[in-house]
Amino acid sequence: MTMDDVGPGGVIRVFLAVCDQGGFARAARHLGLTPSAVAKAIARLEARLGTQLFERTTRSFSMTQEGCAYAAVCRQAMTSIRRVEQDMILAASEPVGVVRASLPPLFGAEAVAPALYELAAQHPRLAYHLSLSGDPVDLSDGAFDLAVRIGEPPDSAGVKGRLIGQQRLSLCAAPAYLAGAGRPDRWQDLSGHDLIASASRGRVAPWRFRTGEDEVSWTPPARLVLEGSALSLTAIRAGRGIGMAPTWLVADDLAAGRLVAVLENQIAGHRPVHLLWAQTASTSLRLRVTIDAIVRAAARVLGRGAKES
Repeated sequence: MTMDDVGPGGVIRVFLAVCDQGGFARAARHLGLTPSAVAKAIARLEARLGTQLFERTTRSFSMTQEGCAYAAVCRQAMTSIRRVEQDMILAASEPVGVVRASLPPLFGAEAVAPALYELAAQHPRLAYHLSLSGDPVDLSDGAFDLAVRIGEPPDSAGVKGRLIGQQRLSLCAAPAYLAGAGRPDRWQDLSGHDLIASASRGRVAPWRFRTGEDEVSWTPPARLVLEGSALSLTAIRAGRGIGMAPTWLVADDLAAGRLVAVLENQIAGHRPVHLLWAQTASTSLRLRVTIDAIVRAAARVLGRGAKES
């Protein structure tokens, strides 16, 4: 190795080697450089700094006061650089850092969050800041790294989207309710039943049904209008009437016979689920493993109890 191989960062390495080895010749052997390359590196450094770093004669070699002060600063800097380099190397092989995600309230809490808890337990240096909301989120301002949204994704520039599943819907009721009120054969029969509707911000969510090749949107004349699927499900389980809920949420109840699905082949309005992140987001390992975990969780949960149309 020659002087041409000693770049700007290498000059500091040469300087500290001279300090540690106590001379140019020893430093040259330690670094695998020629003594001339070491001497030239130090001369250029002293010329750039405008001060002498070493007192050297044919019989003695010592550091100047300025050289000692500069060496102390250089050692601190090199320690910081090594620490950052180690963190970067570790981040490339192990997820490190914080991922901030915005999740839809029910699906986020029940399906996505447990998968991220498990991932965080596997990787002690990985952390999550999770927020539950269905509102639009600006992924360009850095407040969130990821968002999961149910429905069509926003047409926003700079946002990447990945379809991770479909949230299918089931119209269901408790067996005791159907035993007393009867089972509807057509969606038009629902008008004669006690209905449990969901609401968003005070507006009743319509139910959608297939009629041949077409779809119809119908606002149920419900006596119970409840905010959110979780609250609706408690009323459905209690036998208060017929209600609509995500299929994945009622899958266990349907399988166990605690609830019964009605009009299965007439239900429409199933909604896509998308994972969103900023197009400029770093493809760090922490982001990649989080995306993979969410995709797996969505496939597992959204597939529960689902039937192809």
